[in-house]
Amino acid sequence: MSHIYKKFVKERAAELVTETERIRNVTVIAHIDHGKTTLTDSLIAASGLLSKEVAATARLLDYDLIEQERGITIKASGISIIHSKNNQEHLINLIDTPGHIDFSSHVTRGLRLTDGAIIVVDAIEGIMVQTETVARQAMQELVQPILFVNKVDRLLRERKLSGRKTAEEINRVVREFNAMLGKYLGDDLLEKWEVSFNKGSLSVGSALDKWGIDIETLKQRTGGSKSSADLVNAFIELLEEIEVIYRQEKRKDLMNTYPVSRVILDSVVRVLPNPIIAQKYRIPSFWEGDIDSKEGEALTTCDSKGPCICLVGDVQPDRHASTVSAVRVFSGTLQRAKPLINLRTGEEVKSLQIGLSMSKTRVDLPEIPAGNLAFITGIKDIAVGDTLVSLKAKSIVPMTGLQYPMEPVVTYTIEPQNLSDLAIIPEPIAEYVKSDPALEFEVNPETGEMLLSGAGELHVEITVEKLARIGIDVILGTPMVLLREQITTDGKTYSSEAEEVSSFSVKVLIPTGENPPEELGTSIDKDPISNCWLVDASGKVNPFGEEVEWIREAFRTMIKNGPINGEKMRKLWVVIVKAELKYTAPETSWREITQPLLDVIRKSVMSGNPILLEPWIKLEISAPEEHIGTLSAILAKRKGQILEINSERSLFRIDAEIPVRESFGLANEIRTSTSGWATWGARAGGYRSPKNPNIRVE
Repeated sequence: MSHIYKKFVKERAAELVTETERIRNVTVIAHIDHGKTTLTDSLIAASGLLSKEVAATARLLDYDLIEQERGITIKASGISIIHSKNNQEHLINLIDTPGHIDFSSHVTRGLRLTDGAIIVVDAIEGIMVQTETVARQAMQELVQPILFVNKVDRLLRERKLSGRKTAEEINRVVREFNAMLGKYLGDDLLEKWEVSFNKGSLSVGSALDKWGIDIETLKQRTGGSKSSADLVNAFIELLEEIEVIYRQEKRKDLMNTYPVSRVILDSVVRVLPNPIIAQKYRIPSFWEGDIDSKEGEALTTCDSKGPCICLVGDVQPDRHASTVSAVRVFSGTLQRAKPLINLRTGEEVKSLQIGLSMSKTRVDLPEIPAGNLAFITGIKDIAVGDTLVSLKAKSIVPMTGLQYPMEPVVTYTIEPQNLSDLAIIPEPIAEYVKSDPALEFEVNPETGEMLLSGAGELHVEITVEKLARIGIDVILGTPMVLLREQITTDGKTYSSEAEEVSSFSVKVLIPTGENPPEELGTSIDKDPISNCWLVDASGKVNPFGEEVEWIREAFRTMIKNGPINGEKMRKLWVVIVKAELKYTAPETSWREITQPLLDVIRKSVMSGNPILLEPWIKLEISAPEEHIGTLSAILAKRKGQILEINSERSLFRIDAEIPVRESFGLANEIRTSTSGWATWGARAGGYRSPKNPNIRVE
């Protein structure tokens, strides 16, 4: 396949990377098993990059062996395709993302890099818990949605619904979807972005059977009439005809007459914004720099002649090129081997290769202008969320950190399969963990015990499989839940008193947002996943001086070892109100700077009434009525709480909450006890006191 991809990029896509108005950057998102990857196959096949016969079963972007073996998407994968509309070709950079909660950080990263989202919803199951999670992420990133209601064939074939009843079920899903958008969008944006046939942002069909219907399909049947009554009648009649075609076992006719690729890609081009339009309103939401500056103007206008500014959305280790990073070029032109500054590290870096990612193939190009997605190889010490800029833009503010819906909640002790590897594996594991913000790895300095933490048991299991591929064979121990500590009120201001060392006045605060406001002070360190920040309001800390590292050490020590039980802290802003720095030499930094600061931070934290917390998850389980009793018993046995049981369509839906410590093996138990009839999804359910579950925080 690689030679086909290379020819496609060189002969067709390369010509379009400079045509910014004809570029669309799109993420495909959905609840698990609702049909994202199946649909993506057909979109890829429309560009001649995959046989139409095997599309929907090839799962081309699930090229990882683990994905093929397990039948689920575990990473975000990108590919560039071309779609012609109104005799004009458009370059569509497509990212397929996982639907499982354990890999939701990949969804967040994909959405930051793109401007539009194809949201796929199962017509039978409707809006599921992960549908809402990914849709909320899209709205937070100001990524405009279009909706594809999938598996309509099941309404016709399995449930034997008439055309009118099928249309009613589809309409119910659309109403639920728009109501969900209303939770996260203001009235003005909701009016523009709510989906409908008339706006061209709604299509329905079957990704597996490769057919789809949109507003253009219906207008053709009405002779161009836009009358609502005519369009509704045309829709119902068409559904009835499709039901007959299924009974006649002529489903290939549907694929040829109503190709789903045309329907979806037309909607992408017609409805979703190009980078020039999108960056005007998206950039201010995740870049806090001066919009009126030269760099700000280049970012908001997607100017390929401005300073090069890129955001890193993914990093993967590579045996040949150190790392392969996926980036969005928001400004300027990315050029091969031209020096860039990583604003996180302050280091100057150079790429080995740049170009377009085509599934697992990388096609190199000499330069990539603003508005495109690209890959960069060969940069060391690079992480997801890094901002890379040209030398003349090195003083700008970096892009704000990504906010993930899941943080590490499960940890395992790990040990090498061969004890002789004990001393050599920690470093490569730590390097690998940098590629996934939902992973954490640490070695206990006293015992040498190695701990690997992730967003869930599946997440950690697959991480171990991936480590084995790069020659790091480890054995997992028993899973443990990661407890957290958190203040419940703002702490008091405390000051250190010793005259012979540095003195500080410090207060700790409960966060009031994702990032501390500028008026609070200058941020000098952060752990965005746990929303812990160190802020200097004194004006006495030089962010580029040697003493700042010792100050950061005190902060990191505190958030890593909470005062109650030595657990990591979350949601904590540490504000240095006053500072007077005294130290004699670097080797005395702990006693003269770090220790005095750590002492007053701890006092302020203790005055904020900290509590010990454990993570919970929220579950949404759909199953036929006969399995509801069994599922309720499983949840009760695992100390879960059932919030609601509702009848929806032909299924019953259980909304419940359960401690993460009780969730190990839950998927297998649900699957086995219901003979595979139940489907379920999960999302973060906040934190609660282990002793009193009624005490909860988000």
